[in-house]
Amino acid sequence: MQKINIWFDKALKFSSEGFNPVFRENGDFWRLHLDYGVAGKPRELGVYSHDQDAPEVTDNGSEIIMTYPRLKAEDGSVHEIKLTLSAKTVDNTVVFEADMENGSEVRLNEIQYPFFDFTFLNAPLEEDVLYLPNGLGRRIANPHRYVGYCHSEYMGADYKNVKALFEYPAALSMPWWGFMSGSKLMYMGCHSKTCRWATFTLYTEPREEASSPYLCACISSYPVVMPGERVVYGDFTLAVCDGDWRKGADIYKESAKEYLRPITRSDSVKRLNGWQRIIMKHQHGELFHKYADLPRVFKEGHKYGIDMILLFAWWQEGMDNGYPNYLPDEALGGEAELKKAIKEINDMGGKVILYANGHIIDVATDYYKTEGYKYTMKDFEQNEYREFYMFTDNGTLLSHGHKCFVNGCHGTEQWREKLYELERRHLDLGSNGTFFDQLCCAFRLCFDSTHTHGHRIDLDGQLRTETVTEMRKMVDGDKYTFGTEGVMDRVSVQVDYVHGCGVGMTYTPDAYPYIFRYVFPDIPVSNRYLHDEVTGWEKHLNYAFVFGLIFDIGLYRCRAKTIEVCHGYAERVKKIIDLREPYRAFFTDGKFDLPDEIYPAGVWAAKYTLGEKSILALWNDSANTVYIKNAEVEPGDIKIIEL
Repeated sequence: MQKINIWFDKALKFSSEGFNPVFRENGDFWRLHLDYGVAGKPRELGVYSHDQDAPEVTDNGSEIIMTYPRLKAEDGSVHEIKLTLSAKTVDNTVVFEADMENGSEVRLNEIQYPFFDFTFLNAPLEEDVLYLPNGLGRRIANPHRYVGYCHSEYMGADYKNVKALFEYPAALSMPWWGFMSGSKLMYMGCHSKTCRWATFTLYTEPREEASSPYLCACISSYPVVMPGERVVYGDFTLAVCDGDWRKGADIYKESAKEYLRPITRSDSVKRLNGWQRIIMKHQHGELFHKYADLPRVFKEGHKYGIDMILLFAWWQEGMDNGYPNYLPDEALGGEAELKKAIKEINDMGGKVILYANGHIIDVATDYYKTEGYKYTMKDFEQNEYREFYMFTDNGTLLSHGHKCFVNGCHGTEQWREKLYELERRHLDLGSNGTFFDQLCCAFRLCFDSTHTHGHRIDLDGQLRTETVTEMRKMVDGDKYTFGTEGVMDRVSVQVDYVHGCGVGMTYTPDAYPYIFRYVFPDIPVSNRYLHDEVTGWEKHLNYAFVFGLIFDIGLYRCRAKTIEVCHGYAERVKKIIDLREPYRAFFTDGKFDLPDEIYPAGVWAAKYTLGEKSILALWNDSANTVYIKNAEVEPGDIKIIEL
């Protein structure tokens, strides 16, 4: 990291050796958004730094403190809110803190600080590249142009700014991003020990002002400072580095080392190649399998190296129905038959993991009607968040709507206890572990102040992390495993495997899974979204090979009677498993990195190092044969090369 110089000149500004950003004249370096809490009055009233009287500024050389005794909103109203902002240099970084004391009658919902308003970072805007831990990772060339694509056309205030949002812990698996501009990396991150919601936000000029381009980069937080409250948010960090995005990843790893200690995974988990994801009974009542069919399903997958079944819709009501009931179904064979099938698969060396959802509640259940409604997450206007998963058969009626769900809040002890009860019940049924869907994705802000989080609406990630910590204790050891859906730093380090969800779980042009794999090389993450032999299916499997992903085999959206319906797909999975097998320890215990050399366009490669030895996992997605380390790699081929 390079030394950063900070100063105040109408706004907070910074530079570093070889990194000299140009800040927009009369631009902002912070923004707030207030709420009157009364129908008919503004619910998102902007307060902008450029509109304020000059603050009282104290600069002691290593820290700048800026104090505003009261604030003026964009409608001209003045509010008795004392805002004290600090920027302090610490070990070649700048750490930002906001102290908000609300003596007014409005609610201070959102603060955007740090906020940088650039016309130039360290190169022309069109040459910048944004590296983003979005899912497994994403590389966005020319982020200024990208934000322009995010124009809402109708719903947003695009005449003020066009904006793009990346939310942690929702879309982002880690709370940081890095901008490569010229030869320098500008890093921004949240280093709070408490897992709070943060939105990494980009703003650009309105379309009609295209002749005056700019790019604002900020971190949005949601303190919801009530009248009479004082709230302090801090640990937002800026750094400038020589080198690529890995320098930013290293900064984040160092800041988070206290709580990002991964569990020790058993040998059986390290040998996990993936699973067959099976729906037994669908939401609309269609039966695909009975419990007695499961040993056959296992044997068919076992031929291709897949030794686990991730069993969905094994309960009475069927898929995405009846949550959180989860009782065995007589129509599928009954509880005794389910236990028998699991034991038979265990005797053949396989595993069965029973599904449950850790997030949503079916509003049609007695549980919701009698007590569950008390434990749900609420939105800005105290309404329950509602979700609609509407699966249909071959008709059209059900597409008009037939299932509705709400979200359980982990800020209620009762919802947590319900999940612990479900976990114990699953293990009693013989499950070889527990899988709780959506525990690590679909995060929300909760405005129900009767919950344990009170007015701190942004603690869903923290509360879920605590829930998972407790759930993990029930399955700790070699006999049982624990998994969930979605990648998020603080939860993913505690589970045995992750059912992939989000960017980078499959091949797309902007996917850049190097980011997550570099920080978390040992977490088994599945590929996702490949459901049959659709055009280009081989690319998705080859991509999974390079990045050490395990296989989520959910053919025909988990409705397939047998893996054999996609024989070519199954054979390709087996080829990859067999190719990896002699080098398994490199993928499960090795250090992940970019290759040391730059290869031709279309060649995907990752380096794995174990002890003194390294290998390259390669996929040639170009139209030409390439030669790497004296190895010939044909177009479309995959290969492991020992270095």
